[in-house]
Amino acid sequence: YLPTKVSIQHGVLHIRQKVGVTLGARLTLNFTERFDVVTGVTYLPGYAMFHRAGEEFELGTGSHVLTATTGAQYWLLPPTRVLSWEVHSGVGLVFGGQPAYDDLFASSTVTGILGTTVRYRIGQIVSFHLRVQDRVYRIRSGGGDPGRPRPPLQVSFGLGFPFLESIR
Repeated sequence: YLPTKVSIQHGVLHIRQKVGVTLGARLTLNFTERFDVVTGVTYLPGYAMFHRAGEEFELGTGSHVLTATTGAQYWLLPPTRVLSWEVHSGVGLVFGGQPAYDDLFASSTVTGILGTTVRYRIGQIVSFHLRVQDRVYRIRSGGGDPGRPRPPLQVSFGLGFPFLESIR
């Protein structure tokens, strides 16, 4: 688990790197060549986060997170083509606690997303993808999430290696 965030805020370059181990399982049900339903469970026992902004450097840690998700994927252009286009939606349930493990189920969040992914493959060697998704709703246990603005549209770019996917 090595997600990296790079941003510029007020003219200062911010780099955030998380390091952790994620355990989980995923099940994909293929109904047709173009329609799949994916469900999964993951557990992140904790992570370390490095943050650098200008001359400042911070090290922090995060608590554990248990996630259960289910989603549907429909390909407007099939995944077997050089250029594929997927529309996806999903629902996720996230439990996150403080370092004390008995707090794991005390704070939970239900989230719904809607998005699309365009993927371009160069043979069976490499693929590039662009994913755009929006959080349609978010419900936190214990009442809403006051004072926290709705997150913006998420845009991500990725690089994949299709020849590694066949090893699974």
